[in-house]
Amino acid sequence: MIDRAVLLPTYNEELGIAKVIESIYSVDPDVKIFLADSSTDRTPEIAESMGALVLKTEKRGKAYSVADAFRRIDAEKLIMLDADGTYPSDQIPTIFKMLDEYEVVLTSRIRGRIEPGAMPLINRFTNLFTSAYARIILNTNVTDVMSGMIGFRYNAYKNIEIKSNRFELEVEIITEVIGKRFKTAELAIRFGKRYGTPKIEWIDGFRILYYLTKRALPLLKRGAVGWKVDMYELERLISRKPNIHRSIEE
Repeated sequence: MIDRAVLLPTYNEELGIAKVIESIYSVDPDVKIFLADSSTDRTPEIAESMGALVLKTEKRGKAYSVADAFRRIDAEKLIMLDADGTYPSDQIPTIFKMLDEYEVVLTSRIRGRIEPGAMPLINRFTNLFTSAYARIILNTNVTDVMSGMIGFRYNAYKNIEIKSNRFELEVEIITEVIGKRFKTAELAIRFGKRYGTPKIEWIDGFRILYYLTKRALPLLKRGAVGWKVDMYELERLISRKPNIHRSIEE
């Protein structure tokens, strides 16, 4: 089994993939890099030329690609991050170290620093609103449910069920982490400008709100007097607020 690995979900990231891989190797030369790839451009060829292992997926979609990669990768510690250059590769060693103690390490751009121009105002508002909504409906103290940089131990990512197919991926992972009571920490990070064209739109925030509501109220049962919420399932999901340890950016 591999000791440390980084997973990069990729779709047409040829403009920046080389810089991202180079930045990862600069802080951890021995880490194994995997691409969960559904690109139609030169992204996989560039990555392979730099020593990364490309896991091609049959279907397009970040969530599908990541779910497939989780099944195929065997690493004691795994960090997933977007391959657009927005997330700080220099925090990879910090997250790996934190995984000695925690099963999952989430990251927060809200508690960290967003570089000027890195996130449009509408996207920032959507992220703040969605994260606040998640804290209420999931009864959690996670501050950034849309961050694309997450660290896992083997037992965590192997037991996370991914069923979404769009940008609900990170929210679905966090919901799974909360529901399955993994020992979790949150690290404040900085967020920079991306390479290439953004793929997420503000409308995706509303899709995520819908997903959160559907997940937190998972079952409506029809009885003699009509529809009712399955309170057992709801309580099972949010009965106890998980203790999310918070760490500052180093």
